Amino acid sequence: MVKALTDYEKYIRTEELLRLQKNEEQLVCEDELTFQVIHQIAELHFTLIVQYLGQARTAMLAGDPDRAAARLGRVNLHLKHLPEVFQMVKVINPIDYHAIRLALGRGSGQDSPGFNRILQTGPTLWEPFERLLTDAGLSPLELHKQPDAQPALFRLMQELLQFDESFQSFRYQHLQLVKRMIGLETNSLKGIPAQALQKGVRHAFYPALWKAISELTDWTGSSNNSQPLGD
Repeated sequence: MVKALTDYEKYIRTEELLRLQKNEEQLVCEDELTFQVIHQIAELHFTLIVQYLGQARTAMLAGDPDRAAARLGRVNLHLKHLPEVFQMVKVINPIDYHAIRLALGRGSGQDSPGFNRILQTGPTLWEPFERLLTDAGLSPLELHKQPDAQPALFRLMQELLQFDESFQSFRYQHLQLVKRMIGLETNSLKGIPAQALQKGVRHAFYPALWKAISELTDWTGSSNNSQPLGD
């Protein structure tokens, strides 16, 4: 007799979800299930991040910096937990990791659809944010100088910076995972040097916001190359 699905199972679609992994007979090693599930979890995180980024952009276009900042706060929460998700990959012995890696064929984390959608979506938030600044008659530096004048806009700027920083940190943690499991003096299964990941770690979505922090430092006079509190 077939067991009837509960409403929870129907809603979450657990039968489909739990058929997305290899069964025991298909595994190249016992930890292949660990590898597969962890990366599936990561893709689900990426899916939510992309959704929230889109909602943040829509909120900015609608002139609602509070909602945009709240949605970016969700993004940053996911990016806080993602490195810990990938830490679980390190339970796999490197020799078993290579067996799994060979089973990927020419697959690579560089092909992650969720990760690549973040790379594509992240920069699209700059134009609507810059428009909000223009409407307020402010530059990023001016907003730093008077954060209490536009608190919602300032909070949004801080969340954008946190998103940029958190994504860079995630990429660094991933680089460390690659270094730990396969080394950096090797190539990906697509023939791309592992060291190429180091370039991605330095990539920023919003360089103008990072530049404004340096400009603020100069403006306050706390830099050797600056004039104190000038206009």
